[in-house]
Amino acid sequence: MADKLESMNGWQEKLARLKSKGGFKAAVFWAVKKLFRVEVHFLYSMDLAQQQVLRPKPVRDTCAQHAFHFISLTTARDLALYPHALIEQLDSQSGQGVAKLISCDTGVYALIDGTGVVSQVNINHSAVVHVDSPTNLDICLSPGDVFLGYLFTYPLYRGMGTAACLIEKVCKDIHKRGYSRIVTHIRSTNAASLNTFRKCGWSRTGWILTSTSGRLLLTHCPRKIGISIMATRQI
Repeated sequence: MADKLESMNGWQEKLARLKSKGGFKAAVFWAVKKLFRVEVHFLYSMDLAQQQVLRPKPVRDTCAQHAFHFISLTTARDLALYPHALIEQLDSQSGQGVAKLISCDTGVYALIDGTGVVSQVNINHSAVVHVDSPTNLDICLSPGDVFLGYLFTYPLYRGMGTAACLIEKVCKDIHKRGYSRIVTHIRSTNAASLNTFRKCGWSRTGWILTSTSGRLLLTHCPRKIGISIMATRQI
């Protein structure tokens, strides 16, 4: 009986995703992935100088409503400002750990609720960013660009607009630091993330096509956007 209820709940969740905004398109890309063993990721970006103009409407200030606090960890000195337990929680969803990331020119930004993490993201300032999803790639950026990765919201805080709130605050912080554009890539089947970035005014500027076995097949990045993508060279 318990197995039947669990299976029913699973189907109800899938149906709810299908009915959500962008859910049908995500389902189509999922079917393409299963049938043809290829996967599409979209390249999205935000021109920070035009952020207020491009954004369709202000994102609800979830931080003020729930008293969430925005933090940025960009130097080793920043690590000493927060409890060890909080840094460990950030480490668990940051890929390499906060200290390692900072040493590699990457900052970690987060919303926190008391001493716990609500949502977090990495911002890489390197000219060439290495990613391992959908496969091992080098993304070459233009001067003034940064790359957003590892956006994660903890389950308790999902559906509240926390990711959008964090993205907006990161954009403002990065712009103040002198950067002009933020770039990211999003899986075509991830309707929730695509909705979040669109809501924040980001625009699609290219795409990446890979095989499910991890081979880069095609990329489309117009020359005018100043971004190139290539498979990582094997040494």
